[in-house]
Amino acid sequence: MVSIRQKLVSVTQATKVTNGKNNARKYIVVHETDNTNTGADADAHARLQINGNSRDASWHWQVDENEAVQSFEHFWACWAAGTFTGNNQGIHVEICVNRDGDFNKALQNTASLVAKIMKEENIPISKVVQHNYFSGKNCPRNIRAGKVSWATFLQMVSNANSVQPEKPIPDSKKYRIQTGTYNDRKVAESVVEVLKTRFGWIAYVEQNGNNFRVKTGTFVGITAAQNAENKIKTARLAQVTYILEA
Repeated sequence: MVSIRQKLVSVTQATKVTNGKNNARKYIVVHETDNTNTGADADAHARLQINGNSRDASWHWQVDENEAVQSFEHFWACWAAGTFTGNNQGIHVEICVNRDGDFNKALQNTASLVAKIMKEENIPISKVVQHNYFSGKNCPRNIRAGKVSWATFLQMVSNANSVQPEKPIPDSKKYRIQTGTYNDRKVAESVVEVLKTRFGWIAYVEQNGNNFRVKTGTFVGITAAQNAENKIKTARLAQVTYILEA
């Protein structure tokens, strides 16, 4: 039974790297990250998506030997399949292949996740496909090379259908918002005052050489932090903001 949690990309970021909230959800598409770097696990790939992927790409889930992390709700049409149909009809799951991970365990967790999605979205196993099915790309590479056959993986999915996975748990990490710098302390202090009086937040001014920046108190979970960041930008209190782990 795979451990599941959400680390959702902000709506602002999602609109930049998807075809919008138009996913027909007819397929579950299995990928491999092809990222063998040490530490390139599910959390690392989830953070990559939250922080703004340098590539024009997105996917719903990433899975390693420990957990499955969701970056996008299934209604988002992510850019992962390499074709319009695949992007607009697929729920995309990336298996991590980092060299310090356990690929076989990641595969088992992926099978458990796929079985869960099949039940939730009413998708038959005949519509569980490889990335290769849409674009012809050699992905998922290790499965296609026979490290574990596709037939074996589908059998793992079928076997997992009788197991109830854990429910998603919220991100319990703490974050704070930091603005870019102001060259006038009074301007920074006025921003702090707004954050305190209008939003009821803890906030303070931090000096940075001859400039000043504003930092907030902590927010629990990336979603709360992203919402706070959006409030600051909507109120036009700062042009540049950063989400930092507390």
